[in-house]
Amino acid sequence: MDLYKQIFLRKSVRRYDMTPLPEGKRGEIADFIVGMRPLLPDVVIGHRLLGPGEVKGIFGIKAPHYVVISGKAHPQRELCAGFLFQQLDLYLSARGFGACWLGVTKGRMAVAGESDILSICFGRPAESLTRTAAAFKRKPVTEIAVGEDPRLEAARLAPSGMNTQPWHFAARDGVIHVYQAVPGKLKALVYDLQPLDVGIALCHLCLATEALGRPFQFALQHADAPPSPRGFIYVGTVT
Repeated sequence: MDLYKQIFLRKSVRRYDMTPLPEGKRGEIADFIVGMRPLLPDVVIGHRLLGPGEVKGIFGIKAPHYVVISGKAHPQRELCAGFLFQQLDLYLSARGFGACWLGVTKGRMAVAGESDILSICFGRPAESLTRTAAAFKRKPVTEIAVGEDPRLEAARLAPSGMNTQPWHFAARDGVIHVYQAVPGKLKALVYDLQPLDVGIALCHLCLATEALGRPFQFALQHADAPPSPRGFIYVGTVT
């Protein structure tokens, strides 16, 4: 299934047909989740498929299904969760289902030894599933990157909490160095999942790399990474 092309079509769906998906469809989604590619194999990210009565903090978006994403404490936990589950977001769009990241929706019942990070709701859409390129409200590449690389457009279109787009890229000779914005104290009180957003952008970079026929490689350190721009921290490098 071509997840790459969904990058240029997907939108966050906020209205759903509340009819649950058939068990067979839910099973196919569960199977896809099991086979998703991790960013860092040693960071284990968990999940639970739940119904509306099993989650809290929906904030006005009601859907028939939720994937609650969780994990043990780890410095790259949110980064890896974003990378991993953006694959699901794109897969659901490709299958004709709506989906939306929910930063405050978590499970009512906790999992021992883990904490919930956030959720993705999904189901049959009760609104448009896709959009045109012109409908994306994103910063131009020149505001989020220095240098040129054809993969940057896919990263530019990544969704982020409150559409903050908290990333910066330095591209040169087929290498992309990735940076994350550091929010001020007040902004951090409102939203603190910037690493997850950068993980989503890394997922888009992965798919764009593979669409060019190249293997995707990501490292947390790179000898040639330029200094972090003011207000950002270095995350890692894509080759």
